[in-house]
Amino acid sequence: MNENPKINRFKYIEAFSEVVSHGSVSAAAKKLGVSQPAVSQLIKKLEESVGVPLFVRRNGLIFPTDRANSLRDDVEQLLMQLDKIQMQLNFGRGEGLILSPLRFSASLSVVNEILPRVISTMHNKKPDMLFYVNSLPIANMSQAIRSGNVDFALSIREIQHASIISKKLLSAREVCVMPKKHRLAAKSTLSVYDIHNEKMIMASRTDPSYETHRALLYKHKIRYQKILESPFSTLSMAMIPDLNALSINNVLIAELVCQHNNLLTWRYVDEFIDCTDFYLSMPPWLNESPTEGLFLASFRESLKVITQKLNINTI
Repeated sequence: MNENPKINRFKYIEAFSEVVSHGSVSAAAKKLGVSQPAVSQLIKKLEESVGVPLFVRRNGLIFPTDRANSLRDDVEQLLMQLDKIQMQLNFGRGEGLILSPLRFSASLSVVNEILPRVISTMHNKKPDMLFYVNSLPIANMSQAIRSGNVDFALSIREIQHASIISKKLLSAREVCVMPKKHRLAAKSTLSVYDIHNEKMIMASRTDPSYETHRALLYKHKIRYQKILESPFSTLSMAMIPDLNALSINNVLIAELVCQHNNLLTWRYVDEFIDCTDFYLSMPPWLNESPTEGLFLASFRESLKVITQKLNINTI
């Protein structure tokens, strides 16, 4: 067995990854833009270097061994990280790749209602892209971006940090969401006085809108019965029909939820004039990058019909 000298990591590992992914030396060669014998030679030298077979050849086909399969995820993560490093090195030079995988973090309402549309549009434009999505509290998004665990964060509050770029995507006015069978649904527009003595589902006390809504209702001497409090707006709206209650949310999320929940509808309330702002936050090296450009174009395209209907301007 040969000793295990340091190999020329990038070209050998990249060849390994493409052969595993495509199950074919010729397909890997085509993807890498080199000849088939060149890829075969790279795989042969890699196997000699590590001292164990990584592929089984049978009837002109090539199959990864258990050892190769056990390395696959680590190799993919390594190559993805190398792409990210290359993009950071190119920052400010007007060049760059589309980042893949692209890691998102957002509130659950954005994850459930907005991101599926945006990711589908991005996938149609770039079918080879890989996406990761999680939901973090806004307070944790800053650290996730700075540590490299999140590339784009979508939130309803601006993330303020010297090493983070935040851009307002749009503003959506607040509305009252209710069951279609509710007596107030017969009105085209509501006054805050219509809410008097109604059942209410409120935002969590940690949400800035909680105090705003409560102060507004108190100002107009509106009494209401609070029957549920939750930071999850989509959960709150899902509970509206069963509880026969009202809930205040922004019109964009309200309209998206109402489109697939035919038990719900929404109305503007004259006194509720505040807007919910949606922000996109990212590290500086993604600012004005091709990846951000792809996201913004997909965001506008995927929400074009609904934002035009609601007269909402997007970035």
